[in-house]
Amino acid sequence: MDTPRRAQLVIEMLQHAVNGRHDDATSVLAQIAQACDGQQMYGVCCGVADAARQSLIRLFGEPSRLGLWALAAPDPAEGPEHPAHTFAMRFVTAFANDDQDTCQALYLAAMRASAKDFAHSVTALVGITAHITRTAVEELAADSEKPSQHPH
Repeated sequence: MDTPRRAQLVIEMLQHAVNGRHDDATSVLAQIAQACDGQQMYGVCCGVADAARQSLIRLFGEPSRLGLWALAAPDPAEGPEHPAHTFAMRFVTAFANDDQDTCQALYLAAMRASAKDFAHSVTALVGITAHITRTAVEELAADSEKPSQHPH
């Protein structure tokens, strides 16, 4: 699969996920995974994480020069977080902070896990990105419905 087609499918997959069509998103993800090698899937993961980064910027603006992105994890008192979900949060955070070394290390660790665990990790990455993107879209839509402020 060439890069333009892979990029097109990633966008399609994310659109399905953001719109709550999980079966369609999963189907497109499977199509991507079947046609990609490890390096290409790393690129897919980076593309997905970049979509999350762009949505974070839409929500909160660009971080300051010294600022770093951080995602809050669920409360440990509610039970342990699944490793795939931890991977997804850490991958998005590392990518948003332009920490490619950590992205690569996280990806390699996920890829070296079982095929089922790797698939769950990539699926969790798509899921967290869809959640962040959906939140950004909903907030921007709500903001656009507010009346304009009169300058004083």
